[in-house]
Amino acid sequence: MNRHHHPISAAITSLTLILALTGCSVANAIAPLPKVTVTATATDTPTTTPIPTPTTTPTPTEIPFYLTATVWTGNLQAPLLLYHEFVPNDVEKSTATKTRLEDFGNQIQKLYDAGFSLVSLQSWLDGSFVVPEGRKPLVITLDDGLFANQLYINADGTPNTDSGLGVLWSFSQSHPDFGFSAAIFMIMGDKYYADVQAGDRFILGEGNAWMDKFGQTIAWGIDHGVMPYNHTYQHVELDITKNADIVDQLRQNDYALRNFLERVGRSDLVPRLGNMLALPFGIWPATQSGIQILQNYKDPEGRPMQAIFEAYNYAEATWTPSVFSPGYNRFNLPRDTASNAMVDLIVQNKDNFPAAQACQLGPLPESDQANTSVIQTAIENAISTDACPAGVYNVDGNVFVASADKVELFKTKSDPTAATPTTTSSPILPSITPTP
Repeated sequence: MNRHHHPISAAITSLTLILALTGCSVANAIAPLPKVTVTATATDTPTTTPIPTPTTTPTPTEIPFYLTATVWTGNLQAPLLLYHEFVPNDVEKSTATKTRLEDFGNQIQKLYDAGFSLVSLQSWLDGSFVVPEGRKPLVITLDDGLFANQLYINADGTPNTDSGLGVLWSFSQSHPDFGFSAAIFMIMGDKYYADVQAGDRFILGEGNAWMDKFGQTIAWGIDHGVMPYNHTYQHVELDITKNADIVDQLRQNDYALRNFLERVGRSDLVPRLGNMLALPFGIWPATQSGIQILQNYKDPEGRPMQAIFEAYNYAEATWTPSVFSPGYNRFNLPRDTASNAMVDLIVQNKDNFPAAQACQLGPLPESDQANTSVIQTAIENAISTDACPAGVYNVDGNVFVASADKVELFKTKSDPTAATPTTTSSPILPSITPTP
């Protein structure tokens, strides 16, 4: 019987034989392949850069901006006191033209205690006067200047307290809310200036040294609020002075003042001078033409006459109206001769004089604080909401006249004169009816 072999079996048999002959084992021949160890290479994990959280900048809180106005209401009048010379305390008593220094010190203390503070004559005339809140305006004038007993400057540049304005200066240093200001009506052609102190008095020194001292004293005054004005060159009686001589008296006085300023190198002060007149003896020219000469006079720089002043004693006490007063006449303004009795009368009547009020205007943009149109609107709003009263408003030198119906700009800070025209007419023989 023929046996048939399976092909696969035959193949295996042959392979086994071959491996045996070659010394190889089947086990080796079919051993598994060695394991290959694969070392993984570390891959850096990407660093994620955080996106910053936006910082919200807070909107700044806008601080409301306000302007403070000085407000005047009621009858705007003030005492304008008239002094002349000052004398030491060993003099028995004060007179209408010579005030003991002790009396003067007591008078300004009384006026201060009654709530008065000084304003310049110029500011009273142009309506720009201001004093601290709650205080009342007061003007001090001196006639017949300049005597050393009115103003004498020490070597250290301070006013001597043996002079009247030295007493006023000293008082103002300890009472800054009283202020320091005065107007001196000068007579340049009737006297020398006592330039040397002897004890508590002043005497004329040697040569022309007085001229330099005189010019330096005038300059110090202008620099510190003591303004010189016209009282004629030789203190003439205008009712018996010819018209041509009236002009000469005014002009000579003006030229002499400027010459003394030039002598001490202070011509730079000339633009600050004003043109006002105090009538010598309080007497007017006898004729209308003479009165018109005074009213029409222009100083050497061409400035027109700003005001003309009279003088009254105790029995005729007359308070001086402001430019805002009905019937105001700048060519016929009263002053009251200073005395203990006059000061007592003023103190007794203190409630007849206005006190400064303060009013907050706004809010408004700080950039508009000098914009008069914006200020005007702010005043209107303050009055309409009863936050502030109607009256005269001074906002950093800008002056407005405000009623319940309208607000009008009276003068700007840069304007030295009032915008509203004032009465300039005067009677043939000027007179004031006393209204104490």
